Amino acid sequence: MDLDRVKKLRYELHNIPEISENEIKTQELLKKYIRNNSKLKIVEKDGYFYAVHYEGENLKNIAFRADMDALPCENGAYHGCGHDGHSAVLAEFAVDTDGKSFGKNLFFLFQPAEEIGKGAEKCCEMLKKESIAEIYGWHNIPGHKEGNILIHKGSFACASKGLRLIFEGKQCHAAYPETGINPSFVIADIVNKLKDFINAEYKAPVLATIVEIKVGNRNFGISAGTGEISMTIRAQYTEDLQKLQTLLLDYSKSLSDNSRISMTYEVYDEFPATVNSNKLYYGFKDMLTENNIAYEDLAEPLRWSEDFGHYSKYADTLFFGIGDGEDYAALHTSGFEFNDKIIENAINAFNMIAKAHL
Repeated sequence: MDLDRVKKLRYELHNIPEISENEIKTQELLKKYIRNNSKLKIVEKDGYFYAVHYEGENLKNIAFRADMDALPCENGAYHGCGHDGHSAVLAEFAVDTDGKSFGKNLFFLFQPAEEIGKGAEKCCEMLKKESIAEIYGWHNIPGHKEGNILIHKGSFACASKGLRLIFEGKQCHAAYPETGINPSFVIADIVNKLKDFINAEYKAPVLATIVEIKVGNRNFGISAGTGEISMTIRAQYTEDLQKLQTLLLDYSKSLSDNSRISMTYEVYDEFPATVNSNKLYYGFKDMLTENNIAYEDLAEPLRWSEDFGHYSKYADTLFFGIGDGEDYAALHTSGFEFNDKIIENAINAFNMIAKAHL
């Protein structure tokens, strides 16, 4: 492990942020790093790539994943979630395996488009093609002790999606509102009903967060004929998320029909729950204990979402966190930048997993 080298790579990645599905320079830099420092095979795919440490046929195939995309901002893009650090860690770990023996084949997957929930689903083709038995990933997490490993049995991060409900009534003169159909009343009823939907019976708590409400325009002579409400819904379990969505849509459709309003809806940024397999969770926890590595078993899943959950359809999955520091800047804020001090812990964790038999 060359910490100076990997930190330099992280800085270079940080300075070329690219939004989801546009990770062109990022991929080229990572591939160059692996080629210049190892003899690993690189497999290039449409929009992503992976490197391979191959030891032979009839051996277990396991994969390690890093996300590459940055967040959009007013100036274009910025690495406000630490994916530059995740990718740098995986590249250095891949390079470090070259020439070593692990008794298995290792695959290093550099995934695009995590921020919009599309990358992992696309990369599932790699898991199927390469017969991947297990796949591992991690995320830097502010608010927890620097360097501590963070684990959770079952769901590590919540399922979520964006819902946009669109209503079309009938515009009219503001002096004669009874001659039109203003959707603001339907939208208000939905907002007031949200608490009931959140408090319905689920396997675990759910959440609905309103992100935008729009009705008509700022024209004081017109009673609005159109409106919309957008919200993010999230749940620990994917089935709970679907139940919440059904309750919301059924109620909204009933209100709209009774008010003679047309309603349509759109779904955005759909993420399944990121769920750790019991076998890998307990194996990883035992490994941390045996090696006296500081870890925290979280009391509940993290509320944010990760598209890593798509991989559970094809392989056993383990996703863990590493603390950035208890007072570290939050993810997705302007003051955030990946904490280089946790790079060594991340590479060591991957290395232990590669050597172990979880």
